[in-house]
Amino acid sequence: MLSSCVFLQFNVFVCIVSISRGGVGHAVAFSTSIFNNNGASIAASMSPKANADASAPSVTIRAITADHPDIQGCYSVRNRVYVEEQKVPAEIERDENDQTATHILATSGDANVPVGAARVVYVDDGKVGKIGRVCVLPEHREKGIGRQVVLFAVEQIRKNVGVNCGAKAKLGSQVHALEFYKSMGFELTEGDEYMDAGGGIPHRDMIMNL
Repeated sequence: MLSSCVFLQFNVFVCIVSISRGGVGHAVAFSTSIFNNNGASIAASMSPKANADASAPSVTIRAITADHPDIQGCYSVRNRVYVEEQKVPAEIERDENDQTATHILATSGDANVPVGAARVVYVDDGKVGKIGRVCVLPEHREKGIGRQVVLFAVEQIRKNVGVNCGAKAKLGSQVHALEFYKSMGFELTEGDEYMDAGGGIPHRDMIMNL
């Protein structure tokens, strides 16, 4: 698989090389406005904290494959949040899906320090992108980075699957984060609350039609 990446520089400029599931990159134009299935702007609902302070380091969001040199940045953020903070067993936090997933990496400042991560795993014949492992380092929370990471992942699913193709973004949200995901256009699916297999944390499934 060819190593590919997507760059999105918030509040400074926008530059993208779109990653496809086939590993081929395509230069495309991109708007930071993201719309839900009803045509309403999701990005418009972002809180002021989502817009970086002029004095704060800029945040760059990239989508990379498992063989990209920067993949360890994703794993390091996930390890600190899920393994060290939430006590999820390391052997569960990392799994076989990491090899085929599209990984989302958020970095801060000129030194590109990893501060956030997520991944997208395609299921249901590639029509559903399952967003998971969404996390931001404790010292970088309350800055809108998590929201940017999730919306970026949604846009990757939209690009890879295509609109009007039954594309959906799906995720399992920790119960305390339900309102966070609802604010971006996700809706609860039918089904009860469940405990995840790793840290025993209550979750609910959510979905967004694209």
